[in-house]
Amino acid sequence: MTDAASSRIDIVVSLDREQGDVRRTVERVLASTRGAFSLVLLDDASDDSSFDALARGDPRVERVRHPRRLGRVAAIDSILERSSGDVVLLASDAVVTPGWLDGLVRCAASDARIATVSPLSNDTMSQDEALDDDELARIGAAAAASAAPTYPDLPTGARACMLVRRAAIDAIGLLDPAFDDIAQAQCDFCLRAWRAGFRNVLADDVFVAEIACHAAEARMDSRDAERLSRLHPHYPALIREYVAADPLRPLHEAIRFRLADDGSSRRVLHILHGRGGGTEAHVRTLVAASSSQWRHYVATAVGDRWHVEAPLDDGWRTFAFTREAGESWAAFVGAIVSTLAISVVHIHHLSGSRDGALEAFAAPGVPYGISVHDLWLACPTVTLTGADDRYCGGVTDIDACTRCLAALPGSRDIDIGAWRSAHARLLAGAAFLIAPSHWAADMLARYFDEVSGRIDVIAHATLDRPLPTVSKRQTPSMAILVPADDVPTVAIVGAIGSDKGARRIERLVEHARARRARIRFAVIGYLDVRHDPWQSDDTLLTVHGRYERADLPALFAHYRAKLALFPSEGPESFSYTLSEAWRAGMPALVPPIGALAERVENSHAGWVMSDDEWRDDERMLDRMLALLSPAFDDERRAASRRARDATEQTPRAMWDATSAHYAQATDTMNARPSFASFSNARVRDALGYRAWLPPDPPAEQAPRPVAPINLWQRVAIGALAVRKTPMGRLLYRVTPQPLIHALKARLHG
Repeated sequence: MTDAASSRIDIVVSLDREQGDVRRTVERVLASTRGAFSLVLLDDASDDSSFDALARGDPRVERVRHPRRLGRVAAIDSILERSSGDVVLLASDAVVTPGWLDGLVRCAASDARIATVSPLSNDTMSQDEALDDDELARIGAAAAASAAPTYPDLPTGARACMLVRRAAIDAIGLLDPAFDDIAQAQCDFCLRAWRAGFRNVLADDVFVAEIACHAAEARMDSRDAERLSRLHPHYPALIREYVAADPLRPLHEAIRFRLADDGSSRRVLHILHGRGGGTEAHVRTLVAASSSQWRHYVATAVGDRWHVEAPLDDGWRTFAFTREAGESWAAFVGAIVSTLAISVVHIHHLSGSRDGALEAFAAPGVPYGISVHDLWLACPTVTLTGADDRYCGGVTDIDACTRCLAALPGSRDIDIGAWRSAHARLLAGAAFLIAPSHWAADMLARYFDEVSGRIDVIAHATLDRPLPTVSKRQTPSMAILVPADDVPTVAIVGAIGSDKGARRIERLVEHARARRARIRFAVIGYLDVRHDPWQSDDTLLTVHGRYERADLPALFAHYRAKLALFPSEGPESFSYTLSEAWRAGMPALVPPIGALAERVENSHAGWVMSDDEWRDDERMLDRMLALLSPAFDDERRAASRRARDATEQTPRAMWDATSAHYAQATDTMNARPSFASFSNARVRDALGYRAWLPPDPPAEQAPRPVAPINLWQRVAIGALAVRKTPMGRLLYRVTPQPLIHALKARLHG
C-alpha cells in the first residue's frame, strides 16, 4: 500500500474570488497534508492582488498565473499537461481534514482500473456548512475510524475534490475545454473514463468539506449541462439508478453514528421479542421518559437476526446484525455489546431468540436485569392456560404441567423441567428483577425460589396527561352507527384473542340474543377472527376495528358504553387497556385473577367478578345486566370518577425507579469482560450496505478522447472568454461566419 510520500502529487486550486475563503483552503492543505506534494495556485489572468500573498513563504506552494484568460477548464488542462503524475483538483472553497491526501492515494493504489477518487463531503453527508476546523477534523476522524474501507463505485467524481490518475489522463486525454464549468468538465471526464473501462470511486475514509457547494450548483451554465447530456445520453438514467439505490446511505450513517457518540459510559440495551404489544409499548415509554444521562439501544431478537435500533441526532437507525455460521452466541451478543459500548442489558423478553440468548447470558459478561412482562419464564403458554383455554391457577407440579403441555400442539415436545431450570439460571444471574404488579412478582416467585425477595414492583407508566374529554372531541374520526335508542353498551377494548376472551364474547352475545337482553357489545379494537369494522345484523355486536388512543372518550360516548368488560381467560401482568379505559373515565368489570383484579381492588374504579361469575358465562351476563340497570346508576358514576382519578405511575417516576437499578448494576460491576467488536465492514453491512456497480457502458459509443490543447483551441478559448465584452460583440459581427464555425469545431473537438 502506498501513501502520499511515495510520489509527488500536484494539488491544483483554481483561484476564484467568488468561491469562499481561499486562504482557509490553502492553510488547511498545508497544515493537513504530509509527504511530497506541490500546491499549485492557478490564477487564470485575474486582477485580484489579494492572491499575491498566498504563495509567499512556503516552498510547497507555487502560483501559476496566465497573462491571458484561457478559461477555467483550459487553465486546469495546462497543469494536467505539464504534470507527470496523479493530480488532485481541489475547489477553492474546499477544506481538507488530516490525512486526506494519504487516504485518496491509498484508494487510488487499491485498483489499477481506478481513474478518479473522490472523498466524502459535507454536501453528501448533509453536514452544516458553517462547521469550524475542529469539527471538520472530528468528522474526518469519524470517517476514517468507521470505514472498512469500502471504496464504492460512483457514477462521477466530486466537484470539491477529485484525484485524477495519470493512467486515465494518458488513456482518454484532458478535461474538455469546451465546458466552462469545472464540475461539468470533471463529470464528462469521469463518464469518458467509465466508457473506457475505468472506475470512479469514493474514498469513504476521507472527508473534505466544501463551503459553497450549493452556490456552485446554482451557477451551473445551462449550455454545459446541455452539452453533457448530448455527449452522454445515458447519463440521466445512470444518475436516476444511482439515486434510487442510495448506496452511500449506510456509509454516511456509520459515520453519523460514531459522531453521535457522546462518550457516555451509561448505555442500556433493551432486548424484546418481535411481536410488539404491551412489552414494546413499555420499552418505548421508558426510553422516551429517560434523562439524557443514558443512551438507549433497542434490540428485537428474532432467531439469528437481531435488529438493534440506535439513536442518531435526527432519529433512530437500525442495525440488522446476523449471527454467522459457526459464531458462538456468546461471541455474537458480546460483539453487539462491545460495538455499542453497552454497560447494562435490560431483558424484556427472549421468546424470539430463546436458545441463543440463554447461551449468551450464561457466560460471564455485561450485567443484565429482567422485567417480567408475563409468565413465559414459568410456562411457554405465557398465560398459564391449557387446552381448554382456562387458567390453571398457577400449577407448579412438573408432571401436571407436562400432561397439560402434551395436549397443546405447539408445546407438546417441551421439557418443562428443563425449561424452568434454564430460566432459573437466567434469573439467578440477573442484577435486578422488575415486575409491573405484585401479582406478577408473587406468581414468578411461586415458580422460582431464586427470585424470592428480589423483585422490585414498578408499575408500567401510561400517558402523562388524561385523554381529552368528550366535550373537546365530540365525534371520533370513524365509527359504526348504532340504533338511536337507550340500550346500554358494554365495551371491550383492545386486540382480543382467545386468551383475552374472544370466544367468551361470542358466547355472551349468543346468550344475550337468546334472552333478548337489553345490552349491546362493542369491541373497540378487533377480534382474532374479525380485524375489520363489522356489525351483526341485529346490532348486538359491533367490532369497531383499530382505534387511536385519543379517540377513546369519543368512541365510548358514540357507542353509549356504560362499563368496560375484561373477559380474559388467563391473567394479565398489568394491562395497558385498563389504564386507557380509566383515563377515559370508564369503570371496568374484571376477572378475579391477575393484575386486573389487583388494580381494581386497590382503586375501586370498577368491579371484580366472583369466581363463579368468571367461570360461568350466564352468571357473567347477569352481573353485567345488574351493573347496567338504573339501580346502579349512582354506583357507576362514582366508579367512573374513581377511574378518572385513579393514581397511576408517571413515565418519569417509572424511569427514575428503573434507572436506579441500571446505576447499581453498573456501579457494582468490578471488572468488565472484554468482547471483540464487529468489524467496520460488518457494521456497514448491518446498516444495509449493498454495493452499487455501474452498468456496462453503451457499446455503440466509443470513448471520446480529448487531445492536448493546440493553438487553434487556444484562439477559440480566448474568443469564448471575451465573447460578451463590447470588443467581443464587435469582433463577432465583423468575423466571417465560416471562421466562427471553424473555431467552434476546433473548440468542441
